[in-house]
Amino acid sequence: MGRRTGASLLRALLFASLFAGFAAHLAAGEKDCYDERDSVIRMCKWTIKKGSPYVIPDMPCRLEVRKVDMPCICRVLTAADGRIISTEKLVRCSREAGVALPVGSKCGTYTIVAPAPPCAHA
Repeated sequence: MGRRTGASLLRALLFASLFAGFAAHLAAGEKDCYDERDSVIRMCKWTIKKGSPYVIPDMPCRLEVRKVDMPCICRVLTAADGRIISTEKLVRCSREAGVALPVGSKCGTYTIVAPAPPCAHA
């Protein structure tokens, strides 16, 4: 094996190892927010509960939403979660807590849309 081939192989192995480490870090990062997801569901249950009217989030719920990684939580929501919580209400709750999620991204199966403009009073 020539010197160039060896250097190319070494570079390819280094790149593959860096990529694998980065991918593993991302996967591990997603696993980290399952506890946060459970915490938000617990703290905001009256606001995001499926099958009931939306309730404005209380302060403990708002504080919890502000301290977690909401985009990560949206990525890890499961179909089982969607049977007990409304992801649309979760997005609204997040906005009301001051944590806007990117329009067009997904939260569970819900695609986030821009909030409706405020009503104009005549």
